[in-house]
Amino acid sequence: MLKYGAASLLLLLALSSCRKEPVYDVVPEIEFRRVEQYHFVDTPFPQRPDITSLRDSIVLVIGFKDGDGNLGLSSNRESQDFQPPFNEGSEFEQNFHTVMYIKAEDPNNPGNFRFEPYPFPVPGFQFSGRFQRLSADERPETLEGEIKYSINEINASEFPLLRPGTVIKFDIFIYDRTTPVPNRSNTVTTDEITLFQPTGG
Repeated sequence: MLKYGAASLLLLLALSSCRKEPVYDVVPEIEFRRVEQYHFVDTPFPQRPDITSLRDSIVLVIGFKDGDGNLGLSSNRESQDFQPPFNEGSEFEQNFHTVMYIKAEDPNNPGNFRFEPYPFPVPGFQFSGRFQRLSADERPETLEGEIKYSINEINASEFPLLRPGTVIKFDIFIYDRTTPVPNRSNTVTTDEITLFQPTGG
């Protein structure tokens, strides 16, 4: 029995030694995985428990593959990740980009609905931001895995078009750290997200 166990181990070692690392494009490729959604009912005035504020926290989860592993930006403002082209005000300052859409009735087709870009009060605003570096050094390496990007607060009081039962979705793309022009990934679209619905509701 021991002899067969040793043979099996050697076979496994031989197979693992022949395994090759996957080869991916240096332009990152992403796929939509899921949305994790959490619903909260806040009472901003303790003396008035009858006054409540609805809030959702959303985590957008995407899968990624990248051939050289240069994904993510440091939060250290003294680092190279805040130098051009990643400086403040640059289109590459943020590496996780979202475009939010709201489901609305189609005025040209009564009874039908379509998704329209959400009209944020500040032109150009989106829930875009930065995700942290995924590797500890600059050594090129193949990477694949998941990125979880949190939108901590979608508040009904701050966004008047968002009411209980409103349906939204996001387009998502990311940038890598290639300079002088970062590589842009493909764009993926999330599932539909219904806002401000209590758990189990």
